[in-house]
Amino acid sequence: MDFHPQKCSVQSTTRSRLPIKHSYTLKGQVLERSRSTRYLGVDIESDLSWKYIDRVTKKANSMLGFLKRNLRTSNSETKSNAYIAMVRSNLDYCAIVWNPYQKEQVKKVEMVQRCAARFATNCYMNTSSVGSMLEELDWESLENRGVKLQLTLLYKVVNYLVDIPCDTYLTPMSSRTRSSHTKKFRQYSTKTYGYKYSFFPRTVTVWNSLPATVAEAPSLVSFKREISTLSF
Repeated sequence: MDFHPQKCSVQSTTRSRLPIKHSYTLKGQVLERSRSTRYLGVDIESDLSWKYIDRVTKKANSMLGFLKRNLRTSNSETKSNAYIAMVRSNLDYCAIVWNPYQKEQVKKVEMVQRCAARFATNCYMNTSSVGSMLEELDWESLENRGVKLQLTLLYKVVNYLVDIPCDTYLTPMSSRTRSSHTKKFRQYSTKTYGYKYSFFPRTVTVWNSLPATVAEAPSLVSFKREISTLSF
């Protein structure tokens, strides 16, 4: 595969005020530096601030507006299915990577679903409980869905179902208690929130707290079935 220097860039991931920068060349041309890179549709910022959340929620709200205009007279089931297929699917995309941890970002993402709940139940009264609507629709929080997606990927890593080297990123714990499971891993030592809430450090913490029946599930199907009943 031949790469064109003008279509390539270099991005460093750091929050340091004085980052160490190196020049990289391709075919004798110095590559430009980028503060944000779009990879498989997801914007990755050099400081891992996840401004992508602003873009994905804006897109989700736009699609929800489209559904409201075109399904105004449809029944609740049709509206719910349309939201799940055309809005929530976008919010689930790569949530394993960008699942928010800052309160304002979590609120921004959840607000999309709360608006969708009013749309699906056709209930816009200020005195109505959106929480009750979500229960009626059987929609779990998007934050909870994101955690489950992360745990599912970690299960695949632990059981060698994906091409991510388990031994490189995970160190088994040498001891366990009666209440724990046999697949616990040493937790990461973190100094920044960006790293603490990245995939492995964040997911290992939750993984270690799982019941043995979940973490030691014999298959991916049974793992998903067990985890579907949990809340985080």
